[in-house]
Amino acid sequence: MDDGFASIEELKRRVTVASVLQCRLMRMVMGNKRTVLDVFEEGRGGLNGVLGERLGTWLLRAVPHRSIVGHLYTLHIPPGQEDFRCGREWGEIVGRVTSNTMGTKYTISEVSGANVWHEVCIVTYDINFMGKKGPRKMTATIRAVDKTGRAIEPLQPLSKQNKAPNAVVLESKSPRWNSETRAFGLEFYNRVLVSSVKNFQLVHPEDVDYIVVQFGKVAEGVFTMDARFPMSPIMAFGVAVSAMDHKLACP
Repeated sequence: MDDGFASIEELKRRVTVASVLQCRLMRMVMGNKRTVLDVFEEGRGGLNGVLGERLGTWLLRAVPHRSIVGHLYTLHIPPGQEDFRCGREWGEIVGRVTSNTMGTKYTISEVSGANVWHEVCIVTYDINFMGKKGPRKMTATIRAVDKTGRAIEPLQPLSKQNKAPNAVVLESKSPRWNSETRAFGLEFYNRVLVSSVKNFQLVHPEDVDYIVVQFGKVAEGVFTMDARFPMSPIMAFGVAVSAMDHKLACP
């Protein structure tokens, strides 16, 4: 699209088999001191930053909310001109990310119709109370689809089918030994510049060279997020939000 925004249908649609969705995620503090996360698709025109840099197509904004149990983020499409005139800081809600109290399980859901929610991804993190250094270990369960992006039946809640044939379980890629640096690490192909516990790559255990989601730090408050089939923009952004969230059980 030429106006710097993406449609809701684009955000829910799985990334096509032959393409890679390359995005930049930015953490911003609003006037009310609330920190939001914005994600922009690179290379599609769109919006400019405060310094004149090209941000790309604004896809989504994640807004944190107070919750009695766990954490809650709502995912919104970008605000239009009417939203700015009304003083709103985000547009229509299209999804949400919820967590348990310890920050070890996150559920990513899409909204359709009148407050009807559908689980599209469940992310779990291994507990790390001992503060072991290195990338966090995580898994992401999504509903299986064919190459056209059509979901494979039956459509059951993901929380009840993580080992079913119609679900795909992705795992964080384990770091490999680099003889030059004499340290364990991941190859981010110049997309990640700063070491961080938040950096990760999600792969299928049967093909660890096919990276489904890659996320990592570029500078303070700036990250890159790349996604491939069978992820959708909402799913990938939800996984990135879970990585950014504070976790009691795996700091």
